[in-house]
Amino acid sequence: MEAFFDAWIAGLEELQNELLSAPRDRPDVLRPLVARALAHHQDYYHQKARLAARDVLRVFSPRWLTPFERSFLWIAGWKPSIAFRLLRSLDDDDDDGDAAHSPEQRRAVAVLQRETASAERALSEDMARAQEAMALPQVLAAARGVRNGEARAEAAEMVVRSLELLLASADALRARTVTRLVDILTPAQTVDFLLAAAQLRLRVHRWGMRRDGRSSD
Repeated sequence: MEAFFDAWIAGLEELQNELLSAPRDRPDVLRPLVARALAHHQDYYHQKARLAARDVLRVFSPRWLTPFERSFLWIAGWKPSIAFRLLRSLDDDDDDGDAAHSPEQRRAVAVLQRETASAERALSEDMARAQEAMALPQVLAAARGVRNGEARAEAAEMVVRSLELLLASADALRARTVTRLVDILTPAQTVDFLLAAAQLRLRVHRWGMRRDGRSSD
């Protein structure tokens, strides 16, 4: 996963440059670029899912991320509601009004934000229950390798399965939130949004690398 992530970050940097220089008045150019950017993020979800099928606990303790990056995680990834903060920041930074969202867009975004917040709360509650289950004596015994008890192994397996389902649901919510936002926004607005998301992701990664002494950038 570490090698994949390094290549993925390099690809994100390339996409950032393309998004930055893309002509905002050329929807025919922007749409394929948006599709490639979304596919790039989907690749990360797919790779996480493949790893989770083998060892979901590694996904919840991602060694390919720096400790600083891990501090931002919500169920092994970014919280979907961050997307709406990025949108608001774009509106705040829009001095000439060219990228401002229409009243219809604002209403659609507000509906999506409420739905996303509700789904986040439900998943957070499920995660809290999974964390409580991890502290059960039979699960802790299984984690320590203590034998003598089929119930212990079954309890541990149930927790692992819960984490797998939580991860799949959280990643689906992340992908669904962005996909529905793209349906609401114009191609130019989408490019600005994806650019802001890429810049934030790369900035957090670079800060984490510097804190770890692994980069001087």
